[in-house]
Amino acid sequence: MRTGLARTTTYDLPLVAVVLVLLFLGLAMVYSASGITALDANDDPSTFLAQQSAWAALGIGAMFVASRVDYRVLRFVAVPLLLLALLLLGAVLIPGVGVTAGGATRWLRFGGSFGLQPAELAKLALIVYLATWLGRKRDQVGSWRVTLPFSLVTALVVGLVVAEPDLGTAIVVVVVALAMYFAAGARLREFAALGGLTAVVVLALAVAQPYRYQRLLTFLDPWSDPQKFGFQTIQMLYALGLGGPFGEGLGAGKEKFGYLPHPYTDSIFAVLGDELGLAGALVIVLLFLALAFRGIRIALRAEDSTGALLATGITMWLCFQAWVNMAVVASLVPMTGITLPFISYGGSSLCVGLIAVGILLNVGRARTTQRTSVPGASRRWRDGRTRQPAPRGRGSPDRKGSRNQLPVHRWSSRPRG
Repeated sequence: MRTGLARTTTYDLPLVAVVLVLLFLGLAMVYSASGITALDANDDPSTFLAQQSAWAALGIGAMFVASRVDYRVLRFVAVPLLLLALLLLGAVLIPGVGVTAGGATRWLRFGGSFGLQPAELAKLALIVYLATWLGRKRDQVGSWRVTLPFSLVTALVVGLVVAEPDLGTAIVVVVVALAMYFAAGARLREFAALGGLTAVVVLALAVAQPYRYQRLLTFLDPWSDPQKFGFQTIQMLYALGLGGPFGEGLGAGKEKFGYLPHPYTDSIFAVLGDELGLAGALVIVLLFLALAFRGIRIALRAEDSTGALLATGITMWLCFQAWVNMAVVASLVPMTGITLPFISYGGSSLCVGLIAVGILLNVGRARTTQRTSVPGASRRWRDGRTRQPAPRGRGSPDRKGSRNQLPVHRWSSRPRG
């Protein structure tokens, strides 16, 4: 039964609400986790909050713009955007240009306070490029003409990220690229081969460097060296344990006061667990699950393969990175240095993530706009054919095998096998 009420918006409002809740929770946690550090450094506990709020305002504006610009326009900027990301990734590695902190060179500094982490831009640039390229080549996915260029482009981005070094971000990039390749129509054996090769390379990189190998040993037994290599892992577990069911209260956590390394970036989920408890941690998990659900829903309902791949890549990126960060805090995976999207402090990560959400909103908005743009028009199938009622009676055509065939999305290239 139709209510007859006019639709007032074409945006995915539940997705917008989820992202805004994550964003405001992140601002609160950044203020709580960074206050003591900012007070010691600048005599102002709100320094990091002010910077993060400025990036959040810029990101929300960019998200709105991205949600209004037709995602199909991205095919004209996909290659230049990827080239710009590669150029910035290369510039980071030039001595004297990239900024080194914590043993890694991952930032470019412009002026006194403005900084950029090119790896964050590279994630979005690669997603846009693969979505537009694989969207045009979906009928050839699986052939060497597609598999080889896909592998080379992904390896180039990953190689520059690993050289920073940043193995955690490199793993996220590879997983997102493989997910998009599979969604584009790759057969299971091709996907398994690329996945197996990736696992071997990641394992080799993990044991090639002494500090990465030590991280693997620490993951297996952090109590073997609690004062040095296992210190951060143990303190994160302490923070989660101290929080209990409902936490010590926002701002009242103890682990951030000199015990927990990187409390407002990599370890912010541990601070959240300390101050908001298991209940707060579960809220964050449920919000990211809701984001995953809305993103997958948009991908499945996208108007074309490019939109479906964009939604797949963005959703996989944000949710998988969130899972890795939370899994590190819970000591479920070895230590990495990636942030929690929308929660951790970091302007580049926050702003680029919000732009990605804007693109995701536009993919969902495109389908809704097309369906509601012509009032009173005859209903049509997604491929443009007019929807006609099936003839009834003896003259109706025989639908052979219709009961045994599974529906295939119109942007799917072919059955897998």
